Amino acid sequence: MDDLERIGAAYLSHLTEADLLALVHADEVPAATAQARLAALRRAPGLLLDALDRPPVSAGLLNLASAGSAARFTLISPFLVFAAAIHRIAADLQTSAYAPERTAPRLRVPVFDGPQLAAYLASAAHRLFLAELLASFARSSGGVVVTRTPQGLRRRRWNDLDVGRLAMLLDSLPEPDRAPVWRRLGDLALFLSGVFPAAIERALTGRLDPVRLARTTGLASPPAAGLGPAELFEWFGAGWYRLAARHAGRYSISSATATPAGPVGASAVPAGTVPAGTVPAGTVPAGTVPASAVPASAVPASTISATALRDNAEHFHQARRVLNAAADRYLFPVSVDWLGQPWA
Repeated sequence: MDDLERIGAAYLSHLTEADLLALVHADEVPAATAQARLAALRRAPGLLLDALDRPPVSAGLLNLASAGSAARFTLISPFLVFAAAIHRIAADLQTSAYAPERTAPRLRVPVFDGPQLAAYLASAAHRLFLAELLASFARSSGGVVVTRTPQGLRRRRWNDLDVGRLAMLLDSLPEPDRAPVWRRLGDLALFLSGVFPAAIERALTGRLDPVRLARTTGLASPPAAGLGPAELFEWFGAGWYRLAARHAGRYSISSATATPAGPVGASAVPAGTVPAGTVPAGTVPAGTVPASAVPASAVPASTISATALRDNAEHFHQARRVLNAAADRYLFPVSVDWLGQPWA
């Protein structure tokens, strides 16, 4: 299996039956034709990427996602929506010298780095990485970590849309279990700086201390003075990915199994409302928490190699800029209720 087929198979693992029916336009063709197209996609999953690369296909999927009725969540899954947005912005950047930088809610500044962003998106692995990252934030996870201290049991809440609270997990975990948290911190830095840049500005003017955050998350040095919010989170995110990569050779960085991302609907748990789990009192040694206390949903749904983590650390800036352009042009016009709102 070549790389394109391998990545196509990863796309296929995320798609629901409704996604596939939408991709083959099952409601517009005879049933036999639809079944033949479905069989072709399953036999050669690389065709999925070819289909999404066609602007009419990705635009049609985004139109489905923007339907006014809540029933739109039953038509296609969050993963397919985000994949369509990433492939659509990739097509746009192939013919554009610039992409907008959202520096404020109502302010866009053109940055002439279109060719660099198009080169980044020319990699199918990069497109898959961004689609998976966005889909992983369609629901947020949270819980309670209980540690035993000389003063008694200490309970601390965490949430994977809050940088400070997610970082807090690190000092409650033994070293072999920290790599998924570093990975998720890198994901969160990329997600916030790319999709919700205003959230990082609020966090940095509030309780988040960059120097303390660097120290508590294991980064070797504090960030340079004078970095803007986006540049600061690029520095953090790249550093967290490198830490995860450094441990990926010895430990698995994801405990979750890749499963199809189901459509968001009335039967699903809305973003930000996942019930908090609790570690049973009296079962936790001092300063530690069992790995099972961190739900699989707190880390991405698929594993990623150390090489891929280092690659994404090196391309963090391009990934952030792509997310910024895709969110501004294709995700926010659809509706932000496809994504969990950050707590920051």
